[in-house]
Amino acid sequence: MKTRKQKCLALDLAYSLTSNPLEKEAEGKCLLPSLAASFWFPRGSRMDALEEKEEDEQRVEEKLKGLAVSDDLQHVETKVSVEQDCVPKHSVDMSQLPSSYKTNSPKEKQLLHIADNFLQQYIHLCPDRKPLFLHPVNECGVEKFVSTTVRPTLLPYMELYDWDGCASFIADYLVMEPLECPITLPSALYSPTTTLKRQRGNCFDFSLLLCSMLIGAGYDAYCVQGYATLETCTLDETQELCPLLRKTPETQVPKEEVKKKYRIKPLPDMQSKFELQQEAKKAAAIEAAQKNKERDKKEAEKPKREPLHGLRVHAWVLVLSGKREVPESFFINPFTGNRHNTTDKRFLGIESVWNHRNYWVNMQDCRHGCKDLTFDLGDAIRWEIMLSESNPLQLLPEEEEELFDSDTEREKRMSFDMPPSWVAPVRIPPRDAEVVEVREWFENREDILVRREVNKQTQLTTDYFNKGHSLCLKAHTYTSLEPKTGHTMEFYSEVRVDGLQKRVETASEMTEYFVGRDDFLYLRHVDFGKQGEETQRIDTNSQPIVQIKECFHRNPEKAADEDVAEYIFLIAEEDIHLTYHLKDKYITASKKLFHKLPERTSKEHKDFMTPETCITYQAGSFEKGKNLFHLYDLLKELTAKEKRVKEQVQQSEAEVLTILKIRQTEEADIKLSVSIYNRERNEESRRQHEAMENTMKDELLGQKEQDLDYLSPFLIRNGCRDKLNQEQALRVRDDCLTDFKHHLTYKVNLIQARLEKAVEELQKRHLWFQENKNQLSTKEKDDYLSSCSESMFHINLLEQRLNREKRMAPQKYLALEDKLRMDPHLAEHLGYI
Repeated sequence: MKTRKQKCLALDLAYSLTSNPLEKEAEGKCLLPSLAASFWFPRGSRMDALEEKEEDEQRVEEKLKGLAVSDDLQHVETKVSVEQDCVPKHSVDMSQLPSSYKTNSPKEKQLLHIADNFLQQYIHLCPDRKPLFLHPVNECGVEKFVSTTVRPTLLPYMELYDWDGCASFIADYLVMEPLECPITLPSALYSPTTTLKRQRGNCFDFSLLLCSMLIGAGYDAYCVQGYATLETCTLDETQELCPLLRKTPETQVPKEEVKKKYRIKPLPDMQSKFELQQEAKKAAAIEAAQKNKERDKKEAEKPKREPLHGLRVHAWVLVLSGKREVPESFFINPFTGNRHNTTDKRFLGIESVWNHRNYWVNMQDCRHGCKDLTFDLGDAIRWEIMLSESNPLQLLPEEEEELFDSDTEREKRMSFDMPPSWVAPVRIPPRDAEVVEVREWFENREDILVRREVNKQTQLTTDYFNKGHSLCLKAHTYTSLEPKTGHTMEFYSEVRVDGLQKRVETASEMTEYFVGRDDFLYLRHVDFGKQGEETQRIDTNSQPIVQIKECFHRNPEKAADEDVAEYIFLIAEEDIHLTYHLKDKYITASKKLFHKLPERTSKEHKDFMTPETCITYQAGSFEKGKNLFHLYDLLKELTAKEKRVKEQVQQSEAEVLTILKIRQTEEADIKLSVSIYNRERNEESRRQHEAMENTMKDELLGQKEQDLDYLSPFLIRNGCRDKLNQEQALRVRDDCLTDFKHHLTYKVNLIQARLEKAVEELQKRHLWFQENKNQLSTKEKDDYLSSCSESMFHINLLEQRLNREKRMAPQKYLALEDKLRMDPHLAEHLGYI
């Protein structure tokens, strides 16, 4: 018995040996053998085409009988890549599956019968095309129609409501499995629930699950059976650009040129045109050579044409425009979750598409891939629909249709509705849909925090700050704002005096990274001991220091034997290790090891300093090292340096505590920074602005009062200009009060006269009404009443004004007396009165 793999290889070999003119023409034009007959024949030429295809089938069978399949298959298998090896299907526990997975309902059986009838017509008309993917077996070994395997589902997660969220979830959650044979359809199609449970599947399983989720989310989505490139089918992204390196195109707004009225006359061009021409020629030659080099490099890196190009079966998802405000149709590769245009070259052809309602066969020419395809599924010429209530299947002429369909079958197909899906509801456990990372963006915070990333699995929080923070913070990664819980702090090194770029601190160690320092220091690592250990400490509140290590870059102004690359201060052992930079063409570096001396006098030091106190190794020299006096001086410098380094470590620890304390305060009381121009929200700015406005109003009022002197008429009348004597001051006062009294009296008399006049007019109108009331019409009586009402209102208003003026006149008179007494012109003479 031939295996499935041997059958597909034998069929491929048989196609290569046939002399079908249609396939020869397709092969000469680099067409797909499986798609050479993927275009619709005119109805008048169908019988001729069928006779030619029957003869081709006979020739294929005769040649297959004469082939030594065993020998030829060995030769063919050597050309086929390892990807064709069959991958065994995983066993599925059927005990917990519903009965709909194991049996077919009467309506499903009827649908399978219709699908078989449809497939017979398709094979009879298009024998050279690959078989349709209509009713593969499911995980229980039961044949199920592919449309009933689609289960539209809207999952209760906001991230899975849009197509990009669904596609990225499928691509990340499932593991890709290759097809059993890359050029044939799979033998089984698992349900979406089983695919989710296994968390793995082939391209058909991926597409089916993704299509179910997209339809449930409201998209017009379809599963596609077709052909694609090797990289697409095998998820080979080695030639693709890394997603982290992709940059979104920035739209540049064209700047409007400002027309200037006056322009500076440009200077004359003093460059030699000949030199410019020569430079342009050289630049063109260099550019041409570079282009040739890049072209040769691309040709060398270009993958070779593989033998199965155009035959590899693949499944993906088609999303049509219309629903969910999709502007244009597009493809989704389920393996990557990326969106592609329907003209993308990686998709080489389409055999059929389906959703949960129907099944369509592509009858368009695919010799140029998918770029010329029209995705109007209502076009019966380009897409042959399987179930239609209005149009019967037109795959065969009426005479040939009678060979397969009876009137009863035709009526069943026209009135048949797709049965509901046999798949159980698709559910994703909350733990599988758990959010791994949360990102938050902030604006207008006083602590200049702009972004926060929280990893729910590691419980790590990373805060990012803009430039301008009081602590020069750039980023802060932590699990808790408590000390000794692990902190990674990044700083803006260009604004710090010490050039600190990064600090990593744990309970037992601290590492600092520096850039741009004059002493070439780039790393400092500190190991801390436990609180109970007896080690040297400068501050009783700090941790005991066990070891300090400092690393330096190469200083080109010093010799390698004199340029220290690494200091190691062993505090507990009281040792100091020095490692120098490597000299050129040397593999070992010079080293020195010092053991610190006890506290003695300078004379005792010199006597105590022995060669055993300092161990030196000079790379590339067998001579003795420097004398003991020089080593003694170096040891004193190292001892002083160790003390300074300890103090710097203590300062770093204190800075960490300060930063954590400030961050705790900032998070406990979050404050927003408000622009000084936003007076409604900036209280301080608003108070300052109000105070400024009040001051300006007072100044303006005082200026007006100074400009308008109410005593000027009286001063001029009495001939007083500069300084007044007592007699003149009293006369000016009496004149002002008299004039003001006359003004008040005039105002009261004016109001009184208007009041009396209004009362008199009202009385006259009342007498006229009493005399003529029997002769007046209703309208005239209404006019009289309204005029009386207005007159009474006017009289009451005049009475109120008159009473108010009489009441306020004495108060105004006394207020003027007080004002005159305080006036700068009269105060000198009227102050004692």
